Amino acid sequence: MITDMVNLKIIGLKSDGKDLLEHIRDLGVLHIEEEKEYYQVTEEPLIEKMRFLRAGVLGLLEDLGWKDLDNPDWGLAESLREIVPLNDIAVLEEIEKSLMEFKERLSEMTDEVRALEESTVALKQVHYIATHFHSFFSEEKKNEKVVSLWLVDSSKLDNLLKGLERTIRSLTPVVERPYLNHKAISQGENFLVLALSVNPESSSAVSKLMEEFGCISYLVPKTAMDELALESPNASQMELKWLPKKLAQAKTTLDAAKREWGPRLAALYVILDEELELLVLEKKFSGGGELFTLNGWVPLSALEDTVSSLKHRFGERILATWRAPEPQEWPKVPILLKNSKWAKPFELFLKLLPMPGYKSIDPTALIAIFFPFFAGCMIGDIGYGIVFGLIGLWMFKKYRNRSAIMMNVSQILMNIAILSILWGFLYGEFFGDLGHRLIHLKPLWVERTEGIIPVMAFTIALGMAHILLGLALGAYEGVRHNKKRHVYERLGTLFTLLGILLFIVNHMDLVNLNFMWAALVFLVFGLAFLIKGRNLAGLIETIGSIGNILSYIRIAAIGLSSAILAMVATKFVDVLGVSFFGILLAFSIHLLNLIIAIAGSVLHSARLHYVEFFGKFYEGVGNKYKPLKRRRGTAWKKP
Repeated sequence: MITDMVNLKIIGLKSDGKDLLEHIRDLGVLHIEEEKEYYQVTEEPLIEKMRFLRAGVLGLLEDLGWKDLDNPDWGLAESLREIVPLNDIAVLEEIEKSLMEFKERLSEMTDEVRALEESTVALKQVHYIATHFHSFFSEEKKNEKVVSLWLVDSSKLDNLLKGLERTIRSLTPVVERPYLNHKAISQGENFLVLALSVNPESSSAVSKLMEEFGCISYLVPKTAMDELALESPNASQMELKWLPKKLAQAKTTLDAAKREWGPRLAALYVILDEELELLVLEKKFSGGGELFTLNGWVPLSALEDTVSSLKHRFGERILATWRAPEPQEWPKVPILLKNSKWAKPFELFLKLLPMPGYKSIDPTALIAIFFPFFAGCMIGDIGYGIVFGLIGLWMFKKYRNRSAIMMNVSQILMNIAILSILWGFLYGEFFGDLGHRLIHLKPLWVERTEGIIPVMAFTIALGMAHILLGLALGAYEGVRHNKKRHVYERLGTLFTLLGILLFIVNHMDLVNLNFMWAALVFLVFGLAFLIKGRNLAGLIETIGSIGNILSYIRIAAIGLSSAILAMVATKFVDVLGVSFFGILLAFSIHLLNLIIAIAGSVLHSARLHYVEFFGKFYEGVGNKYKPLKRRRGTAWKKP
């Protein structure tokens, strides 16, 4: 549900401005209303310096690759807040100087790690080449030949060798035998390294021809012992023994710097961000007069404690007044969602959308009901449900008090697991038909692979109910916000769909009652409302709603594919026997099906909500509730 908010106006002395803001930040409940004249102020040098320094700290955190952004060193943050006067430009310049020095050291450590990694890769390649060409290189040098290495396109090798032979023959007297010796090794799919040995007088002509064929001279670097790798493969081998140790040491040093400075820099960022926020707020009080006015929003449930705390701290030096928001103010009222414990994890789905408007419907509880119901219906397997439940429980224990998002994901997964198990009993599935084979498990309702039509009919009925609920909520929203056209559209579509539904029920004799007159009445009223609301465009929306209902067949289709794949996994044991290979194949297919099942059920359940359901009533026009407060948890990292 959406929390009721109250507009709170505070009037006080400018001399108390900073203390008041500090106190409000400690309370952490007042969402200060953004006023253009307040935010479009001329930047002072102190504010500009602090903004620049804050950006530099954030850049250093990114350079460090610091991922655990939820855990700054809060002890250091509190100490900095008490002892470091961040409202002094000289202090900020000293901090900036220290950060620049640290950035240089960090850059040196990062460059060293990168250089050692590149050297390791390059040296391994050089050692590979030296091992293959060392004997060729040594023998040809003894014969006083010129040896060179080239990177050659393997498709050009034959034509290249023929051209080399012709070139050398043209430069060699007839009485002498032309000399060309070569050796090649593969270098990837399309290239090879070619070693050529020729007479000294042919060397320049050979090099020119190689370049004409697009070959690249392969220069062999020296080892740390100042020897060519081709001349001494043992030297490169020795270097390969100590280089990884040096790389590991450099990485250890860099990781130590991350662990030490990550929390510290995060704490500094918190302090700079908070102080900058206060400085900008204080700009509001820089005008003439002795009084200031602070306007904002506070949850109704926190109003009494907030006013009481302000009065206790400042007494008669402030005046606080409050009122409920007027309907014309609803678009700018900040939105705070407050749901029961069982539904709260599903607020995660609304983080992907703009917040709902004030005094509108919060769909979190509906998502908490329908989302696991749909996903569980798609998975519909007791064994898979148990696996997902164990994964959710593991995630819950691992991320407890560490990551709110992962905690929500774990609880959503456990809800899906419970519904998957329940649907598994209805379908009689335990890792496909394994339950039937082992313990003669029987479906309480229908076996999906045989009762395709009943399952499809059920999902269409489920879609009809879901869409009709969305239309009803949309009509309610229209009435509540005095949007008559919206009401006519939603009611017209709802009545038309009900008329079509009753006509189908009557035509197929599903019940022993005659619904023809009721169907006609609903159709007439539905068409009338549609024409009243949007003329013929309303009919198009109704056709779209019918398509939305039919799209719920995906629940049956995805579930059926998952059930068949699970049965196929078991069949491998039948074909190959209870052997290692048969069990391995069955396990692999079940694992693949597990991944597909959870991914498909989550994605398609989310689509049914975002596209088919929310489109009937949800309008993301609200502003997120962002109270002025101390940074804690994920709140410190500003977007």
